[in-house]
Amino acid sequence: MALQLGFQGLRGVSFLVPKKWFRITWICQRKRAISRSVLCGLMLFSLGLVSLFTGQIAADLEWSQIRGRWETKRVGYSFPVNIWKSEFANLYYGCSERSPHSSAAVHESGSNGYLLIATSGGLNQQRTGITDAVVVARILNATLVVPQLDHHSFWKDDSEFENIFDIDWFISSLSKDVTIVKRIPDKIMRSMEKPPYTMRPPRKSTPEYYLDQVLPILLRRRAVQLTKFDYRLTNNLDDELQKLRCRVNYHALKFTEPIQLLGQKLVKRMRTMSSRYIAIHLRFEPDMLAFSGCYYGGGEKERHELREIRKRWTTLPDLSAEEEQSRGKCPLTPHEVGLMLRALGFVNKTYIYVASGEIYGGEETLQPLKDLFPNFYTKEMLAREDLKPFLPFSSQLAAIDYIICDESDVFATNNNGNMAKILAGHRRYIGYKRTIRPNAKKLTSLFKVRNQMAWKVFSRKVKLAQRGFMGEPDEMRPGRGDFHEFPSSCICQNPDLIEIGGTLVKPQPTETI
Repeated sequence: MALQLGFQGLRGVSFLVPKKWFRITWICQRKRAISRSVLCGLMLFSLGLVSLFTGQIAADLEWSQIRGRWETKRVGYSFPVNIWKSEFANLYYGCSERSPHSSAAVHESGSNGYLLIATSGGLNQQRTGITDAVVVARILNATLVVPQLDHHSFWKDDSEFENIFDIDWFISSLSKDVTIVKRIPDKIMRSMEKPPYTMRPPRKSTPEYYLDQVLPILLRRRAVQLTKFDYRLTNNLDDELQKLRCRVNYHALKFTEPIQLLGQKLVKRMRTMSSRYIAIHLRFEPDMLAFSGCYYGGGEKERHELREIRKRWTTLPDLSAEEEQSRGKCPLTPHEVGLMLRALGFVNKTYIYVASGEIYGGEETLQPLKDLFPNFYTKEMLAREDLKPFLPFSSQLAAIDYIICDESDVFATNNNGNMAKILAGHRRYIGYKRTIRPNAKKLTSLFKVRNQMAWKVFSRKVKLAQRGFMGEPDEMRPGRGDFHEFPSSCICQNPDLIEIGGTLVKPQPTETI
């Protein structure tokens, strides 16, 4: 029975056979079964290898595509790159229009009082204060008195607001947001029991601070003056207030006609010589180096001179020059800026415009940059006699530099100061014009070993170090850095253009049936 059952299991038919025959038959069947199993196993193993191989290829291809897309979107480019212009500039535009739901400016007679502002620092530092003053006036429902410029800082410039900016345009262009007057009316001043209350808000104060601490005094005294007003308002505001910042900075603060005319004349002279140029803002004045606490190899003479200048700021801490340099806090030298630009791919015949004050070390310090870029120009070289009326006024000279730098194809700087930040923000706002900020922390270590490597190797390392510092759209993320440098709330993506395969095209309307 067991034999029949066993044979039945193999054949599915029941009949009696001799035991020997069954054993022989069973062995043959077993060998054939084993052979088929081995054959099937080998086939499956081979298929597995093929699948693994092709799957790996597909995975590599897919990862390559993903990585390419990531690098395009995250890094914005991979060298070689168009060093003169961002590929993605046309995808974005400045958008700072008032919301249709925004309330109108409060009339002077119905406001909570008069807000007076005393700015601080050089032209661009004061520019941030003026911009924030308009926003604070809006927060307080106050009437803003045209801000008073700083006449007592290091630059000793006696220029008034109307000597630099078009005051009437400033007032009229912001009339829907804030009521601005040139001065408090005499009648109001005579009616005040006490002069305007003076106070200095903490740096980067919130709207709540102004509402809790300033508004009650304003209501009681009818006029408040805020002093040393630079960076006294937080970076983090709601979008409507951020857009107001942009309307002030990029539209309302228009230079006076004499400054504007000379600035544009010098731009035209640069364009006559070359269709495109680089503007470099060099902060390498003695006071800047003294303030930074850095050392540039000039021996005891340099240490003594900068130490004496540094004594002007009684609150500055003692700094280690070596530590500041390793942290990337030291401005690049003119020579280092030139090396960076040449390593990025700008050739010897490129035209450069240099905006600067008095360079520490004078011509000797500038010569290495001129050797790298012989087509070297400054406002003094371009303007000649036209510059004479402006020479006594450092802020007006800075305004001329601002115009020429803003109009340049590429803007580079050796230090991320106020002018660099303001210009970087505006250049992003008008379409991500190429703006190069040095990655000083990485570049400084490269400059130290430059002579130990071939130029091609040095160039490649500089390009890698500068990824993320070339003014590409992906460098700007909401909440990053100073708003004047990264005006994220005021930049929109162009809805009429989309990117397909690296090309900007207009999307086609979908037909409906």
